[in-house]
Amino acid sequence: MPNHITNKVSAPAHVLTSLINEDGRIDFGKIIKFEGEFAWDGICGAAETAAEAAVNLPLSDHPLVAGMQRHSRETSSVAKLSDNSFEQFVQMLRNYRKTGFMHCMDFARQAWGTKWNAYSQKIDVEGCSLHFDTAWSSPLPVFKALSALHPTEEITVVFADEDIGSNCGTLKLKAGELAKQDCAGPWGEMSEADRQKWRAFALEVTGRSDDEDEDE
Repeated sequence: MPNHITNKVSAPAHVLTSLINEDGRIDFGKIIKFEGEFAWDGICGAAETAAEAAVNLPLSDHPLVAGMQRHSRETSSVAKLSDNSFEQFVQMLRNYRKTGFMHCMDFARQAWGTKWNAYSQKIDVEGCSLHFDTAWSSPLPVFKALSALHPTEEITVVFADEDIGSNCGTLKLKAGELAKQDCAGPWGEMSEADRQKWRAFALEVTGRSDDEDEDE
């Protein structure tokens, strides 16, 4: 499972409304849309491996991972896929041909900078704030695209990883660019004072206590 990242976004109501879909939920696809199709809730690994082999997708730069990928692709078999997995395989190829991505999760990692869409949402457009979680990282590309849609407005984002004290900070965006940022550095390179500073920051953003963090 990925680390969960708490994101709190402050901006004028009309800016935040751009992120809300017709169901009243925060939806990154309102800003950066996946133009392919994928009707399944889950991704079949065998179908994905076969599709990667079919289009000769580049292997990982990491030698160990590349070796595993190479073996998986060399031993994959389209003929052995179930009917449902075969349909996924075909759709992945269609998506890749049209968009350069196999499926929506493949797209999300690069286009949104996170694994999934927003979840654990708290929406207060009238109060000019959105609160939601993302997987692994804060969706900076989405915030930049939102800022570009409203270039005269300032957007402030505070975010914090559940790994308290790491991967957290404050971002200010304007005209589609980062205007200012104050973020934690690598944990191993921080002084004890900085570690305490960013732990306190992350606990406040996530709403957790020291006791809860120590229990984990």
